[in-house]
Amino acid sequence: MTPADMHGSCLARIRAAIQHESGATVTIGRFVLKSPFRARSLSIDALARACGASAATVYRFCRDLGYDGYKEFQLDLAAAVAQNDIVDLEDFAEDASPRTIVRNVFEYNRRSLSDTERMLDDRVLVQVARTIQRSRRVLFLGIGGSGLVARFAAYRLLSLGFTAIAVDDPVQQIFATENVGPTDVVVGISHTGQSATIIEALQRARKKGARTVSLSNYPRSLLATEATFRLSTAFREHHINAAISSSIVAQLSVIHSLYFILGSWGGRKAKKYAREAERRTQRLLRATRAGKQS
Repeated sequence: MTPADMHGSCLARIRAAIQHESGATVTIGRFVLKSPFRARSLSIDALARACGASAATVYRFCRDLGYDGYKEFQLDLAAAVAQNDIVDLEDFAEDASPRTIVRNVFEYNRRSLSDTERMLDDRVLVQVARTIQRSRRVLFLGIGGSGLVARFAAYRLLSLGFTAIAVDDPVQQIFATENVGPTDVVVGISHTGQSATIIEALQRARKKGARTVSLSNYPRSLLATEATFRLSTAFREHHINAAISSSIVAQLSVIHSLYFILGSWGGRKAKKYAREAERRTQRLLRATRAGKQS
């Protein structure tokens, strides 16, 4: 596992790791996620027996997550449990009050944002910002909810004076990366990291010499392996599979962080562009309101 993959809480690391693995890794990971209170107190031999694996396999599992060994893994797991780091949204609960539902949804998002903050490698984010700073243009690729994030990202960079384009149509994504080169940056955004057209587009962009960036919930996904730089969110899955759309919150936070880093480096020029964008937006809103009133 690369240093970029070793951030985040113990449970966030496991969720990300088992998504694209199989065999004993998934068995051990699922056991810990299902019974973290029990797992935190088990010896390495006891955990191995509970999962039908060997102690050596459990040790490799811990190393693959970025820990030096089982003891470090166990301590981090205990810390996650102590911090009440286990929040899940169940299937529609008929006896849940609206207040409880609202509280659970917001808590779910808060925890996921907190995990994303820990998962995000500041050094990689800075490298991405430096690369964008030197680029000719930036292409943001996304589909569905991630397409909304791509448009937001392009808008944010345009407001700083960068040349940025959002492409949210699968066919256009293939054609858009046909004429990229070494001075271009292509950012693929996908919660699952398995959007075929975005993966193909990043592959093509790399062959053309462009710098590629992935923004995904899974640092071992196919999309991430095609990227020069990997940015990861840590949105928690749940049974209804709404995490794909809900992860927009975490993706937007990563993009916004990138925007403010670039803005802080841009000096007077960035501030001038940002103020002008704000002024023109306000003028457009006033014109729109006036049109509706007339």
